[in-house]
Amino acid sequence: MVDPRPAPATATRAATFGVTAIMLAQWILPTVGFALLVHDRGQVRGTAVVLLAPLIFTAGVFLASRVGSRGLAEELDEPAWLPSFLRGCILVLGVLAVLHFSAVGIPLLSSSVETSRFDIGSSGLGGFPSRAVLYALPIAALIGLATIRDASKRPAVTLWVLFASTQVFLGFKGGLIEVLIITALGLAIRYGRFGFKQLAGFAVGGVVAIGYVTYVGSKYQTLAGSDAGIAYVIRRSTSDAIIAGYTALTARPVGISDHTSVLLRDLGVLFGRYLGTAPEGYSFDELVSSVVTGTPIQRGAFLVPVTVGGPVYLLYSMPVFACILVIFALGVVWRSAVVRLRQASGPLLTVGAGVLVYGIRLFLMNGNGAYLLINLTFTFGLLVICAGVGQVFLGRRRTPGAIAVRRPLH
Repeated sequence: MVDPRPAPATATRAATFGVTAIMLAQWILPTVGFALLVHDRGQVRGTAVVLLAPLIFTAGVFLASRVGSRGLAEELDEPAWLPSFLRGCILVLGVLAVLHFSAVGIPLLSSSVETSRFDIGSSGLGGFPSRAVLYALPIAALIGLATIRDASKRPAVTLWVLFASTQVFLGFKGGLIEVLIITALGLAIRYGRFGFKQLAGFAVGGVVAIGYVTYVGSKYQTLAGSDAGIAYVIRRSTSDAIIAGYTALTARPVGISDHTSVLLRDLGVLFGRYLGTAPEGYSFDELVSSVVTGTPIQRGAFLVPVTVGGPVYLLYSMPVFACILVIFALGVVWRSAVVRLRQASGPLLTVGAGVLVYGIRLFLMNGNGAYLLINLTFTFGLLVICAGVGQVFLGRRRTPGAIAVRRPLH
């Protein structure tokens, strides 16, 4: 009897195409915004790299798909470790989320949502609660959806609800949009393509997300009396999303010399800040924020977080040719991580793949590479702890003599 399910290479190709298309659909918006800024204000150094970065990344994905399409490992039908891992995430990350919001409050319910949302790092306890909310929950939800099976459906959905709730509580306008994107990425990795019902569900979710943007935007003093609906979302996703990157390429920020690699510089600044050895240093994004917002660099000044984008960050970190190679390599790694997530062969590899998919997307959208590198490494360790807790305390013992069944990717 012929197995009706698609061959592993075909299924993996569909998943790679689907998840990459979703990521590119988001990335193309600030790229278009950059093109509009170039048209209105003139070219800046590195214009070609920024505009061609999505194509370079896609070329890396394409090459990796062609070279690695053969010899794909089979997918575990019901990975024994998966349900206990997800339950461990629910327990550990759920407790840390409660501790975080208990310490800093719920920004959405605050009288000053616009400012209290940036107080996310004040929950203490070594940064575990804040990183659980900011990074670990989105990645765990992504893993849960990308690896969802019958046995893991309930904890995966519970974890997704926990993730969506915290995104709402954080008070960021794009909270529900982020939930939709993570959901789409995870399901695209698992199933490859969406049917009419799934697309209709995302459409309804999009309407709700826009409504949430309008509601939260009405609580921001800087948006009082202005349009915070779909027009705002479009503007915020295009030119506003990359204005900091364009500004950085227009003139080198104060404190950044011609031969400075901002990646290495930021690593030094952030480690000095976290360890308390040099708490007064400023990262590249903070220096750019000072230029964009007109906020002077001085002790105690609040610098609004800005996003320069991955290509701009790389242009300030290495020569142009190396920047192109890194963007291409990220496409190769992206495809490999998608394959690992589909296979779900073990907790360490799967968690690592989830961190890479999430981290690559976040870096290409926002930049801030050193900050992400430090925090995602920390998050990887936190998710490994979740796996250990799940295995030791929440795992269900196998029935004696049970045999793991494997089936092709589909």
